[in-house]
Amino acid sequence: MASKKKIQITVPLNTRDELNPYLDSKYQKVVIINGFHPFWGPCDVAESMLKRFIEEPANANKLDFLSIPCDQIEDIVPKECVFGSKPKYFIFVKGELYSWIDGINYPKMTDEINKSYQRFEEPVL
Repeated sequence: MASKKKIQITVPLNTRDELNPYLDSKYQKVVIINGFHPFWGPCDVAESMLKRFIEEPANANKLDFLSIPCDQIEDIVPKECVFGSKPKYFIFVKGELYSWIDGINYPKMTDEINKSYQRFEEPVL
């Protein structure tokens, strides 16, 4: 019996250079970034929650879920964002910060992602 292929939900990144292509204004997906403090590491719980959401056919090709150390994104996230043990999620659309979520809040995250799809459909000026 063949084993099921494991779907990689999170794309782990280590540097800003790896992140930059995802932040291009012409990038064709909504980008969710799990910014984490290196001491605590990325949140594994979010991946299991988002797996159900991403596996929905309507969502599978619309977004990328990334994780990157906070020191690589401090200049593109809100100043009031303080990184610690609580995970932070940043939603980017067309290279711009659309929304951010402090902590694991699955209903809010999926709501914000669905709203970001509407923004993604707007033309680039």
